[in-house]
Amino acid sequence: MSEAELDAAIAERFKAYENGVRLPGEFKSRFISSMRRRRTLRRVRMVGLVCAAAAAGALIAGLAKPAAVNNDARPSLTAKTGGTNKTEQVSYWVLLGYLRECFSRSRPSRRKEEE
Repeated sequence: MSEAELDAAIAERFKAYENGVRLPGEFKSRFISSMRRRRTLRRVRMVGLVCAAAAAGALIAGLAKPAAVNNDARPSLTAKTGGTNKTEQVSYWVLLGYLRECFSRSRPSRRKEEE
């Protein structure tokens, strides 16, 4: 038996097997739903990863930012002058506090605030 005859015999066997094999009727709907589920889970994981990275970045930036020092006034029990250290910039801790507040509040309290 030559190589060409062997290839032809194997091809005929595969064709005969292929003609007898069919997928179940509900395969299409199960396949589509599983693909949608995978896509949704992948998106949720990516959003979670992005949120975790943003929170970690804000935490690192908050820890790395030096604290403002007000050295123009002597320490005393009563405030005589207002001082010149004005904090007009928003701290990175504000973002972490906002995220914590969003996730820590329960749904009924959110509904009460919205009404």
